[in-house]
Amino acid sequence: MRHLNRVAKFNKTKSHRKALFQNLANALFQHERITTTVPKAMELRRVADRLITLAKRKDLHSQRLAFEALRDKEVVKKLFTDICDRYSAINGGYTRVLKIGNRKGDNAPMAMIELTQRKEEEKKKKETSKEKKTTKETKKKADVKKETKVGKETKEKKEPKVKKETKTKEETKTKKEPKVKKEAKAETTEAAEPKEKKPRKKKEETKEEAAE
Repeated sequence: MRHLNRVAKFNKTKSHRKALFQNLANALFQHERITTTVPKAMELRRVADRLITLAKRKDLHSQRLAFEALRDKEVVKKLFTDICDRYSAINGGYTRVLKIGNRKGDNAPMAMIELTQRKEEEKKKKETSKEKKTTKETKKKADVKKETKVGKETKEKKEPKVKKETKTKEETKTKKEPKVKKEAKAETTEAAEPKEKKPRKKKEETKEEAAE
């Protein structure tokens, strides 16, 4: 009896079918998301889930069995070191099939198969946390800049008053200085007048003496 031994033939020989799913599994583990037809995606899910459960053992025999199925050392290394650690607390449900629609050329039903726990999602979470931190830091810096600008503006507003006071003092000094100069000129004129009168008196005396 052949219970639970269903195999989708895909109109291919056994060797061709084995090579097909080998390539699809390598692409899935390498890129963590691929698009293919719905029947191939549903069959690939069975192959990928079995390989992930095999990788969770982490022994040499399971590595050899995985290499026999995949025939790619780099993919096997990633499967046993990175992918299996993501599903250490999960038993099953390692892959997800999402139907996209029909293909334009032959109207074949297409689907996207991906790993449920991908590295890109972890990166996005880290990036969102970093963006939140950067936004908080930028807000703090903006608040500090605003406070400094307000302080500078208040200082600049206060400084012109001092300049005006100094200007008024200088203007008062300049205004007072001409008065002092006028007083000095008056003193010089008063001092010079008596000198001019003395020679006149001498001339008058000489004229009277000549007349006598």
